[in-house]
Order: sequence, then structure tokens, then C-alpha cells
Amino acid sequence: MSKETPGNEEASAQERNSDQAWCLLLFLAVAIGIGSVAFIIQLPSWKPVNNMEWQPYFKPYRRDTFFADGMSERPLMSGVVPRPMADSPGMPYVYVRSPGPAEFPEVATTSSIPFPITRAVLERGQELFDINCSVCHSIAGDGDGMVVERGFYSPPSYYIPRLMNEPDSYFYDVITNGYGVMFSYNDRVAPNDRWAIVAYIRALQLAVREHPELDKQLQKERGVRP
Repeated sequence: MSKETPGNEEASAQERNSDQAWCLLLFLAVAIGIGSVAFIIQLPSWKPVNNMEWQPYFKPYRRDTFFADGMSERPLMSGVVPRPMADSPGMPYVYVRSPGPAEFPEVATTSSIPFPITRAVLERGQELFDINCSVCHSIAGDGDGMVVERGFYSPPSYYIPRLMNEPDSYFYDVITNGYGVMFSYNDRVAPNDRWAIVAYIRALQLAVREHPELDKQLQKERGVRP
């Protein structure tokens, strides 16, 4: 039998130590991985059985077949709101719930604005547009609002062919139910005021349709090639 030299014995010891180190690292990696997964899923055994976080509940205004109106939320009792709706200055001081079950989209019942467009209607629409819409769509309606300049998604310009050709009800439905990253404004803007905003949008589009150079000027200011 051959005897190992001191050099070979030292090399073998180093290899064993290296193998043991790798095994220890592998064990630690597996242990950390299992611990991380267990922490993420939050094993129920770690928490009290009566923890309120685990009790069944409904998210606000979700569907529920138990009630006839299809909603989990119950309407407020009479007298909860300190002022009657008729005496309230309007949204958002009094919440007006859309008809139908939860998650049921409210849509326009007519394709066009259902009342005469007067100067007062356009002024009301401009006022509400400047308050609710201009932060994204800009005062000019070209989609370059203040929040867009600060990194938010840019909505399309009202003057693209698709939106120029959409019916009035399209804008009403978008205001009511939201679209893309735009959330619903049905609890902030009353139905007649939504139509007033639509009327003002149509006035902006008419101005650009009659004077196409306005849209080119807006594109130039935004740095968009015609």
C-alpha cells in the first residue's frame, strides 16, 4: 500500500474543508430560501386563530347575491347625511350611487347631449373641465397636463381623428366609468355636469376643426412632429 505524503494529506484536507464549506453554504441558501417563502406566505400557524386580518369580509361595493340589489354595501339610513340632497351644493358633498348592482357600468341613455347647449352650459362645462380634467388633459385638451409633465401617462389629444368622430355618449361613459389609467368620476361629477363637460370638449374640438392650425401649434409646443 502506498502512503500519502504530507503534501498529499494537506491537499486532501483542503479539499474536504472546501467541500464542507460548499455544503454549509448550500444549506444556508436552502434555509434562507425556505424561510423567505414561509415569511411571504405568512403561515397561519404563526398568527392567532382569531386575528381580524383573516376574517371574511367584502371589499366596498362588491357583488353579493344575498341582497336584492346585488351589492354587499347597505344604503345609509335616512338622516345620516346632515343635509338633504335637495339642499346640498352638490358633488362631492352628497354621494349619489349609480343604479344597478356592484361593478355594473352606468352608460348614457342617449348618444348625444340630451339638452340644449347654451352659453351657461359651456361655461359650466369649462369650469368643471378645468377643475377635474385639465390636470391630465391640459387646459387646451391636447393631453399635456401638469401631472403628465411630471411623469404620468399622457392621455390622447381630443383632436385625434378617433376622438373627433366618437359620439357624445363616449365621453360621458368615460367620465362615468373611467378608461385605462383614468378612474371613474361618477362620484365626483353629477350626470348633468358630465354632459356639460362633454359640451365643452365638443367646443374645443369644433375650434380645432374650424382652425386646424391650432392643433399644429399645440403639436409644435409639445415637440410632436405633424
